Amino acid sequence: MRSLQAADSSTHEGSRFTDRGPFVYVPSARARLRPWLFYVLALTLASVGVFSQLAADPGSLVYAGNDDSSLFIWWIGHAAEVVASALGFGHGGISGDGLLHTEAMNAAAGGVNGAWNTSLLGIALLLTPVTWTAGPIVSYNLLILAIPVLNSVATAILFRRFLTRLPAFVAAAGVGFSSYTIAQLSGHPNLAFAVTPPLVAACVLGFLTLPRASLRSRRRSRRFWLLCAGLGALLGFQFYVSTEVLAGTFLAVLCFLPCLAIARRFPAAAWLNLVRGGLLASALALLLALPLLLTMTGPNAPSGAIRPHGVWNTDLLDPIIPAGPPLLGTGSSPIPRVLPLDTAEIGGYLGIPALLACALIVIGLWRTRFRAVLATASATGILVFVLSLGSPVLLGGRVLLPTGPFALIEAIPVLMNLLPMRLVIHSVIAAFAILGVGLQWALEKRRSRAGQGLLALLAVAAVCVLPAPQTAREVYVPEFHHGGGAEAVPAGSVVKTIPRPLAWAQPHADEAMVWQAVTGFRYRETGGYFIGSSAESPLIYSAPEDALDRMLGDTPLSGGAGLPDPDSAEVRAAVDELRGSGVDYVMFAPESPVVADPGALAEFLDACLGPPTVSDQGVRVYPLAR
Repeated sequence: MRSLQAADSSTHEGSRFTDRGPFVYVPSARARLRPWLFYVLALTLASVGVFSQLAADPGSLVYAGNDDSSLFIWWIGHAAEVVASALGFGHGGISGDGLLHTEAMNAAAGGVNGAWNTSLLGIALLLTPVTWTAGPIVSYNLLILAIPVLNSVATAILFRRFLTRLPAFVAAAGVGFSSYTIAQLSGHPNLAFAVTPPLVAACVLGFLTLPRASLRSRRRSRRFWLLCAGLGALLGFQFYVSTEVLAGTFLAVLCFLPCLAIARRFPAAAWLNLVRGGLLASALALLLALPLLLTMTGPNAPSGAIRPHGVWNTDLLDPIIPAGPPLLGTGSSPIPRVLPLDTAEIGGYLGIPALLACALIVIGLWRTRFRAVLATASATGILVFVLSLGSPVLLGGRVLLPTGPFALIEAIPVLMNLLPMRLVIHSVIAAFAILGVGLQWALEKRRSRAGQGLLALLAVAAVCVLPAPQTAREVYVPEFHHGGGAEAVPAGSVVKTIPRPLAWAQPHADEAMVWQAVTGFRYRETGGYFIGSSAESPLIYSAPEDALDRMLGDTPLSGGAGLPDPDSAEVRAAVDELRGSGVDYVMFAPESPVVADPGALAEFLDACLGPPTVSDQGVRVYPLAR
């Protein structure tokens, strides 16, 4: 794809002469970098504006409609503690644990296979210094604030291949602050982190446009190997952030390449460069991902499809009906779903003005120099959006077609675990590429009525997709875990927490995992929210219930009416089972927001476990070995 940008003749400061002629200016590295630094600053201010509540109190709040945030805070803290233990200054509670397989949760049943979970390991390792200094909650919130910035910059790198600076920056910011990104940030930062799709596309174009002149053979070879190393490192890193985004990017590239081949003729040598470079980069990525891939074959791995098919499907009306993030959003989508969906998944909104602008830009500029870009972006965007519809295809919550093209993907091992709604990020990138082309043309023709009209339409489209300031909620952590009280539990102890972490898409359901992370993993947890398996089930989403869990049922959440007799033989047997499985302490947090009747539950635990050794700072701690 031929670059449309021209050298900015007005920017001579910091430039240098080259051997290409006495009147050719090439900006210095500092001059080229300066606009990007201002761009990052502007994006950072925008992110702080959208998440102003979060930025004001990053140690106590989270932006989350569900409680998946607790899961990610746990993994961020876990990576930091494993590294600290390896360096000799950890808390000692999970010494011997690996980065990918851990017994810090599900401790009584073999631990968790982190290679199958959203461990965010690649990002968690980068955040380790922040986690050591400020804690895992602050690290998590720093990531939330950074992702719109990172997505925008990565997309701008792609868009600068065919747009001048201002249109590329504005359109890329549309991707970084799109409904998809902001919605997924409310629980799924691993999916919101979408730097890989645009950077992979940029690498593909880089391989196809390598210099071919013999005088540039050395430069060409250097650029080829840099592209190979960069693409391989990018894909390898993505393995440790989200394999689902990686698999979705693979599908998007399969759509992108034929569209690109039809829109623009590249010589056979260019395609050979791409094949060679792609194979070398893939080999490097697989080498980097080898520890994760080997761990995936280990214990506690799930078998079969992780999620049922036909549920997480983009509705045909999702692009035009605003849901939560936009200024025009109502908080939740009014479209009926097969099952109630987490609002973090509903991020396909673009708005009627943006879609209308895309159609006018493609039709009106088809015969201009932008034709190759528009053909590639529009065809790729449509193909990926069709896949994101899943199978069946839904219109307003009703089945329009019983079988969609995505049914082919669901029949392929590994890819069958893709949720189609999450493919929409690729069609969003394509749509904003088209809008960026329209913005560049409109700025060039801003003195004409057509240019002014398109600028006005694009301004309306921007208002429609602009995210509203997002609200944050409090993370409840007992004072016991913040202060030195946690030292009352010896390092490495196995603890059963009440309420235990539950795989429920509701606030506070899994905050016991945050408590553990805040202590620096002084103890191991019998519960946990994760994807795995057990002896009884090939697929589980939380630690199996023990006998006491089964007796209590949902009592911690609903009240004390259903509590069993604490002196019964069944209760004594349940407590003996906990002791026999290696549990050292039961930790009850009566002030947890999900506990309905803390008084009744405290009386029950006191009766069947004996008086607690700790009964202040928001917890009651019962030792099982007396």
